[in-house]
Amino acid sequence: FVPPKLPVELEQYGHLLIEYVSSMCMAFNIQAMPYITTLDSYHRMDNSEMQREFLTIDADRQRQITYLTSELLKATHRFNLRGAIEFICERIKSLSSSSTSHSSPISTNVIDKPMHMLLNDHEFYHELSQAALLNQIVFNDIQRSMMGLYHSLSTYFHSQQTSENIVIDARLLVPSEQFVIGVLFKRFNIPSIYIDKEGNMAMFPYNLKDTSYGQ
Repeated sequence: FVPPKLPVELEQYGHLLIEYVSSMCMAFNIQAMPYITTLDSYHRMDNSEMQREFLTIDADRQRQITYLTSELLKATHRFNLRGAIEFICERIKSLSSSSTSHSSPISTNVIDKPMHMLLNDHEFYHELSQAALLNQIVFNDIQRSMMGLYHSLSTYFHSQQTSENIVIDARLLVPSEQFVIGVLFKRFNIPSIYIDKEGNMAMFPYNLKDTSYGQ
């Protein structure tokens, strides 16, 4: 299934469209579960098979959301690192009314406020701290990288634009910035590729298995 491109007249409402599609897909998954359970009784599916079926449905939902997100970024000329972070900041602000608070010691200004708001989210804060521990990265370094990420990307990627991929480049970004971008991109369904210090395409070097998809 290949969704149609986002109409130009809907570009300014793109973030709302993505949120709506995500909610609809989640509602569909919830409604689909009783039918999957019924199929289990007819086809004698064991638990592992049913779990694989559900994971397949969820993976398809994630692919569709990621596709819509990338199309929105392209349509709004933000299909680059800095543009993607701007998009994430907008999404954080739109979701902030439902977030819970966790006290953070880092002071903020207007530009950094969305990242501060995200760090105040209990679920995200917990996942980020656990991922930092798993990857043996100092958590304070991660917090500082989050708060200074927009400024850092403005230095290197002000006008960088690509129609193919958003690149996380190890030659330009310090490890904590790479890690933070990876976490944010997973959470907000933004596709990317990773380039190592030798300039070769490689697997993303950090384990993000315990961080959540989708908002």
